[in-house]
Amino acid sequence: MKFFNKLISLAMVIVMMFSIAACGGGNSGGEGEETPQESTAPTPEEVVKAAENNMREATSIESNMTMDMAMTSDGQTVNMKTNMDMVSFTDPMKLKMDMTMDMGEQLGGTQTIQFYADETDGAMTMYMNMMGNWYKQNVPEEQLAQYDTKENLSTYLDSSTGFTEAGTEQVNGEDATKYDGVITGSQMNEVLKASGALDDLEPMLAGTDLDASTIYEDLPDITMSIWINAEQYPVKYEMDMTAMMQGLMDKVMATAQQEQALTVDAMKISMTNKNFNNAADFEIPEEAKNATQMQ
Repeated sequence: MKFFNKLISLAMVIVMMFSIAACGGGNSGGEGEETPQESTAPTPEEVVKAAENNMREATSIESNMTMDMAMTSDGQTVNMKTNMDMVSFTDPMKLKMDMTMDMGEQLGGTQTIQFYADETDGAMTMYMNMMGNWYKQNVPEEQLAQYDTKENLSTYLDSSTGFTEAGTEQVNGEDATKYDGVITGSQMNEVLKASGALDDLEPMLAGTDLDASTIYEDLPDITMSIWINAEQYPVKYEMDMTAMMQGLMDKVMATAQQEQALTVDAMKISMTNKNFNNAADFEIPEEAKNATQMQ
């Protein structure tokens, strides 16, 4: 049971890393590789690239991200659900995030985190409320970039290939065209190496024969879908990482010489975006601004 709980902790670090650790330096896809097309009708790749460019130019955006994970070992299943509501502005940068993590009673129940960040005269400050206590810290600009919804999605889109149109659905009360693609295991490995996100795994792998630089090699692809509205904005995307996470856990189990089976029943991330260039403004609470400065 202790080993199963350690695997759950490792899985949570990996999920959080995939959801918010994508920073601007991790592009490994086709940016800058566009070629003129004889046909006037845009290809799915061109439609997705246009939506990505529109999103990059947006001055503000509201997003909601959900992550669902379920793992079973020795007849016991652990379900974890994470919900994040986010608002972001650029020029100057300002972020707000409210996160709820339901990890079940055996792993601590439900936890909530409030997060703010802002830029003043080129200086970046992060504010966080954990268990009723506010903390603030001055941080480098590149560290805050990992929480940027636009950079997050752009990195995944740049690493996706083989988009095909898959019909029209309602998102945020309006029609949106769905496009399906894949992120190969090798592409995601390059994204994580370039972003520096693999460094977050080093403490979790201490004492094992696993290396963060090789843990993502030879893993299954990630399926991805994106919904684009009539204004050519990406209003929703989903990633199914179940097969990839199963491959990761199989590596961990083999290295640890564990005989019991561990099944990844689900590992999915979904994000919806709205109010491009018209997000609801907010003020950082005074108790956050007056919080104890962390070193």
